[in-house]
Amino acid sequence: LTLMGPSGAGKSTLLNLLTLTPSGGRPRGRVTLGGEAFTLTLYQRYAAMLPQADMALWAYLTVREHISLAVSLFQPSADAAQLEVRVRELVDGMGLGRAQETRAAQASGGQKRRLSLGVALAKRPLLLFLDEPTSGLDAVAAASIMRFLNRLTAELGLASFCTIHAPSSAVFAGMDRVCFLTGGRIAYLGAAAELTG
Repeated sequence: LTLMGPSGAGKSTLLNLLTLTPSGGRPRGRVTLGGEAFTLTLYQRYAAMLPQADMALWAYLTVREHISLAVSLFQPSADAAQLEVRVRELVDGMGLGRAQETRAAQASGGQKRRLSLGVALAKRPLLLFLDEPTSGLDAVAAASIMRFLNRLTAELGLASFCTIHAPSSAVFAGMDRVCFLTGGRIAYLGAAAELTG
């Protein structure tokens, strides 16, 4: 689900509420996951967040080293062989095979975005939140990331929720379902393909 709307529509506020991020005000209502109250414990167990700015990447670590560390931290019970398989799956799945020995400082904007996503996915979440995943990318890289996210969430069976401000038509074409907000209220919620220009 992609959340869109003009500045001040409530996108960030809604994302903060769903990710249990304190942001002032007095929240009302209920957030549930599978019928259970969506607590911090459930969030930590089942969800991951990709912030608008790429995660704090270590400049001198390679793409592969970042993914390897993340898998080791999030999956401590896996043995060495299992860790190697999972690292390879993430590196290849993120389309970073050719860049796996590239240090983060030399990675392109698109590679850093995919690496940040790979680190988040090392947790094996069921729910993925993304704040402006195309921010700072050129039009081609932004469209590529959206197509990639759409394919990835379908392949992994993830539920994903992202915010996007003023997408290009190519980025919009990569969306599955959309929710338009205006003044904190829903103006449209449904399939992106059903909208006409």
